[in-house]
Amino acid sequence: MKISPKTIKIFLIDGEPDGLRTVELSNWVGQAVVIPRNKLKEAKNRSECNKPAVYFLIGKETEEALLPTVYIGEAENLWNRLFNHDNNKDFWQVAIAFVSKDNNLTKAHVKYLESRCLSLANTAKRYELQNGVVSSLPSLSEADVAEVEEFLNHLQLLLSALSYPILQEIISKEQKGSSDPLFVCKGKEASATGRMTNDGFVVYKGSTATADTSKAVADRNKRLIEKLIATGYVEQKQGGFYIFVKDYIFNSPSAASDIILGNSTSGWKMWKTETGKTLEQVYRS
Repeated sequence: MKISPKTIKIFLIDGEPDGLRTVELSNWVGQAVVIPRNKLKEAKNRSECNKPAVYFLIGKETEEALLPTVYIGEAENLWNRLFNHDNNKDFWQVAIAFVSKDNNLTKAHVKYLESRCLSLANTAKRYELQNGVVSSLPSLSEADVAEVEEFLNHLQLLLSALSYPILQEIISKEQKGSSDPLFVCKGKEASATGRMTNDGFVVYKGSTATADTSKAVADRNKRLIEKLIATGYVEQKQGGFYIFVKDYIFNSPSAASDIILGNSTSGWKMWKTETGKTLEQVYRS
């Protein structure tokens, strides 16, 4: 999703860059409120924290989890709801909420936003959803739907700008017009397709990886493959090789090629376009 260029304004409420803060986009009636869990008490009397809101609780269920966890909810009074979550949900470390500066969001509006955000997050699969079920859309007038959908577009943009791409789908293998080309990495029992993105290096579903690993990466690869299998990203096929059944974002192209080829590699040299250009030639030359 792209919209016209915007200016982001950040207000550090407690003077800490990663502390309690509000974030706004130019020419938008909405406002994001970022509340670290240890700052919840300080947020109690803030006006923006006592409004109807759609919110995201973000953290990790376990230290070993491949993906971060998110819970998406709505509230008529944001602080009251977060106070309840502080007592009954352990995983989260930060809450990001979206409110209206002009107080135009109603209970029906935030329930609509919650439902749409849950649907988008479920499709994007960038975070593990802690919500049990996806809520149904409330009935809104056509004018209200248009207004809330515009709010949602800006919410998505700002959430990703804050480095939480919860609602943002991974760029697909088939997507045309991308400035980032497709790359392939091939070896014994291995043939993978991937792409550099703003978030890391994506290996696309259908890619295969060898089960033969060198001593240099054996332990590391085994741990990661086990996690990928456990979380449904990879399956082991008859004959021993692995296949990606879902797209997965690696932190680096070398981390990806290490898994694909079963060896310690330089992804910048091993990933190549269909014309033979390496990743290094495309991005560093």
